[in-house]
Amino acid sequence: MLTGYGSTRVRLLVALGGVFLLKLLVLLGLRDHPLLQPDAGLDTTAYVDLARRVLAGDVGLGPGLYYVSPLYIYFLSAGLWVFDSFTAVRLLQILLGTASVAFIYLMAREWSGQRAAWIAGGLAAFTGLFTFYESILLQAAIDPVLTSGGLLALTLALKPPTVVTSLDRERSQARDARTRPKRPRAKADSGTPAGHGKPPGNRVGKGWFALSGLVFGLAALNRPNMLVGAVAIVAALILVRRIRPAALLAAALLAAMTPVAVRNLVVGNEWSLASSHGGLNFYIGNNGAATGFYRQVQGISPTIAGQQRDVRRVAERALGHALSDGEASDYFFGLAWAWIREHPGDALKLFARKLGYTFHAQHIALPHSYPFYAYDTGSLLRLCAVGPWLLVPLGLVGLMVAAPAARRHDYLVWVSFVPGYASGVAAFFVAERYRLPLLVPLCVGAGAALDGLLRAWPRAGHGRRQEHGSDPLHRLTNRQRTTRLVAAGAGFAVLFALANWRHGLHDGRWEEGLRMAQRLVILERYDEADRWVERLEDDAPRPGMAHHGVGLQLLVEDEPARAVVHLSRAQELDPSDAGVEYALGQALLRAERAKEAVPHLRRGFDAGAPVPLAGYDLALALQSVGDLSGAADVIRRIRPGEEDDVEVWLRLGRLASQVQAPDAAEPFFRQAVRMRPDQASARQQLGLNLAVLGNCEEAARELAEAVRLDPRDPDSLSHLAYCEIQLGRLAEGRAHAEAALALNPGNDLATRLLAALRRQPHD
Repeated sequence: MLTGYGSTRVRLLVALGGVFLLKLLVLLGLRDHPLLQPDAGLDTTAYVDLARRVLAGDVGLGPGLYYVSPLYIYFLSAGLWVFDSFTAVRLLQILLGTASVAFIYLMAREWSGQRAAWIAGGLAAFTGLFTFYESILLQAAIDPVLTSGGLLALTLALKPPTVVTSLDRERSQARDARTRPKRPRAKADSGTPAGHGKPPGNRVGKGWFALSGLVFGLAALNRPNMLVGAVAIVAALILVRRIRPAALLAAALLAAMTPVAVRNLVVGNEWSLASSHGGLNFYIGNNGAATGFYRQVQGISPTIAGQQRDVRRVAERALGHALSDGEASDYFFGLAWAWIREHPGDALKLFARKLGYTFHAQHIALPHSYPFYAYDTGSLLRLCAVGPWLLVPLGLVGLMVAAPAARRHDYLVWVSFVPGYASGVAAFFVAERYRLPLLVPLCVGAGAALDGLLRAWPRAGHGRRQEHGSDPLHRLTNRQRTTRLVAAGAGFAVLFALANWRHGLHDGRWEEGLRMAQRLVILERYDEADRWVERLEDDAPRPGMAHHGVGLQLLVEDEPARAVVHLSRAQELDPSDAGVEYALGQALLRAERAKEAVPHLRRGFDAGAPVPLAGYDLALALQSVGDLSGAADVIRRIRPGEEDDVEVWLRLGRLASQVQAPDAAEPFFRQAVRMRPDQASARQQLGLNLAVLGNCEEAARELAEAVRLDPRDPDSLSHLAYCEIQLGRLAEGRAHAEAALALNPGNDLATRLLAALRRQPHD
């Protein structure tokens, strides 16, 4: 029969096998989900694309700085290189997730004892957020193992060699059971377990401090907020006057981050320890319109690739000159700090609110909604009922009351990660996956709290005084024990109420369902998409929203006839929605039903439909039915946004030209030239429009510039020739017409111009 340490180890391995099996069943249930595939978009696809670039040989991923946290890129590429399978990578992730449960168990055992360790490990095993993120292709998948690994190394680093822990006792008992004859027991006050010889020296502790710093450095390359938590640990070490360990941990932390700094210097020609999206994220969380959560910034696309492109464009437009990735990030940092300096009171209130959200049980989707996958997919995540609703209040109580009496300074260092990391999240903005690392120490604290409850209960502690003889609870009277139990219970009740207080926030579950229906449209699984629409309409925030969202996706997928069905239904359910009205008109126009489209487009446009380039489709529809003057009137009312690129302005100008309204086209072409003075097509379009308006002098200048930028465009040359002839510059006109024919012998305008010149009498 197994006893002692060996028995505990076997039980632990069996339990971890069960944890892995549970995670595996969840993984198998989610593996084929349409929204979790490598090509499903959002952050997953961005990481997959970058990993594939690494596998193709672009290891440095230049030019410029990383625009996402880099560690997971290389983790994913390494997994694909070894296994050539996304499923295998996910299996590796849940294996690491199982290891993180073991790390939580070991931490809880060192701080609070064996029973607390089993409780903490059980809570971690049934924490659905851990298992969900470990089952998908996202950087959050390795946050739990990195966090628990760093905190476990710190725990072992802080462990005094003279302290006899439960782990020491179990190992000693196992060794005694295997060794005959039995060795004499060590003296009770020696502080050394039987059979252990001399306690380990400081060299072991230094190694654990260095390992902790290295792991936290890697974690910071995956989750930049982790750097704040690690700095908090260093500060706590300094506070308790452990200067050398603080320096060692800090040095190891920087060493782990150095490869990225070197890469940024070599590839991006900039000094940076991290990626380039920090400035934007800081601004999102700190400005006059900030809510504490992700909020799209005007002019910047809400996708990773869009942010990489748009951040520099917006910053360069604001500053009026070209910027590097780091300089663009600094621009947004500057905006945020300027707001904080000008509104310190508002900034402090906002930070406090974000800190509260960090410890709140509300699920905050970005990019995925956990409740959707737990309750709407048939996944076994439904069984993993442990989450922030329980871990936050119970874990905080445990962390506050479970400090070992003889090791308060060591415990202060370890627990400092919690306020440090929480502040790192609140400094930016709050999202579900950003809070994931906090759940690791909260599992440890929750295990300690429940174990303390059992030990504080009079009968629960009976017969266990020998194991916990040093615990102050066992030296208390029943009355004192009851008083402490009531105080802890009151604290838990208050924290539970605060953590679970309803704020009217959305968990993203309905929106994720809409994304599911839209994804099914992309996959051409229309019947399934229709069933999801009917299901979603029952709980839609507004009538018709599900039909509207799917109808728009059908338009994107060039299925206008199907789109008309859904958008007509949406319009019936909510006839007051200008966006639905306009979208229905777009679908009818695309379905070649322009006459029916006009009234819907007009009503939507007049009501201010929040549609990009609202009015463009109405102008097209009016053009199709022959109402050119009406189309021109609509074009004059269109106001593109500042974030629209030059092609948008050129497209509007061309449409105005097609409906014979050159006066309406001119401002669009002029704006295009202002935006891109180096673009030959913009110069050409403005020049042609000016020629139609009879302004040949300015038209000739624009066309000459177009020829300079693109000397092989026969159309620019022939129209320049026309303007020069109109201005009486016949020799220049002849030369440019001949150059146009040399490039394109079939150029009709150049041919007619030269024929006209030949018919003119010579001086």
